[in-house]
Amino acid sequence: MENKALDYYRNGFNCAQSVLKACNEELNLTENENELLKASMGLGTGMFVGETCGAVTGAIMALSLKLGSSEAADRENMRKVFKQIKIFETNFKEKNCSMNCKELKTIHNIDCQKVIKDSAEQLKNQINSLMTEE
Repeated sequence: MENKALDYYRNGFNCAQSVLKACNEELNLTENENELLKASMGLGTGMFVGETCGAVTGAIMALSLKLGSSEAADRENMRKVFKQIKIFETNFKEKNCSMNCKELKTIHNIDCQKVIKDSAEQLKNQINSLMTEE
C-alpha cells in the first residue's frame, strides 16, 4: 500500500488523496472513489495552509471510512474510531516529530514522500491488526 500511495503522489495526487486512494484500493473503503478523491482534494499541503499534514488527514478519513458509522447515535463506533485515530497520531508523531505540515517540512526537514509512506504503512498495519482481532 505504501508504494501505491507514493506512486499516486508522484503522479499528481496530493498527500491526502494518495493515502486514501491506495487504502481504498487495498481495503475497499467505498465504491465511489471519485467522490473520495474530490472530498480529500482540499486536505493537501496541510489543508493548503500548512496545518495538519494531508497524509494524516487522509489516514484519518480512511480509518473513519473503515471503522465508522453513518448513524449519529452510534457512540460505540465513534469511540472505536477515536481510539484508532489517537493510536495513529501517537505513532505518526513518534516517527515524524509532528503532524503539522509546515513544521514537518521546515523544522524537521521531512519530505512529503516520507510522511506519505509512513502514513500508509501505519494505516495498513493498524487496520490489519484490527481485522485479525475480530
